[in-house]
Amino acid sequence: MSAVTRLDEWADAPRAIRIVHDIPGRLRLRLPPGASTAGLQGVIDGLNGAQSSVWSPRTRSLLIRYDAGVLTPAEIAQAVAEHADVDPPASSADSPAEEGRSPVAAAIVETFDGVNERVTRRTRGRLDLGMLVSVGLVLWAGRQLLRGPVTSLSWTSALWYAHGLFRDYTAPPRGR
Repeated sequence: MSAVTRLDEWADAPRAIRIVHDIPGRLRLRLPPGASTAGLQGVIDGLNGAQSSVWSPRTRSLLIRYDAGVLTPAEIAQAVAEHADVDPPASSADSPAEEGRSPVAAAIVETFDGVNERVTRRTRGRLDLGMLVSVGLVLWAGRQLLRGPVTSLSWTSALWYAHGLFRDYTAPPRGR
């Protein structure tokens, strides 16, 4: 990826912090590209109730361990947003954990949402992750029909999975 491509992505990126996961006492925030991160751990360490923080430049995420009886995720996100010169998260209602998912499920959904966004952006909206997986399973089923089984997954199962993925992830939601 060239530097120009990375700069184009930064220009299109939202300027708000995202809450990746929020478990009482443990919070992971993802900062947008271009956010000021110098001295960020010092800001967190200065908050009353903060126990530790770890910054990962590779994933642009900040993991904070804190005393949930003293400090709230909103206070932490606000302090980080002010220091990094970005917007705070839109609202806690937008957090995947608030949709009734377990923290692990929310983290998995967040990861695949990010991959899906990149696939969609790079294919200019022509393909998404659900479509790629569906097509891959159809091709796998076709190969098994023509050449015989590759693995223990039968071609009928592959077609069934492809149908389900296509139906569930590419069809518009009902009742909206």
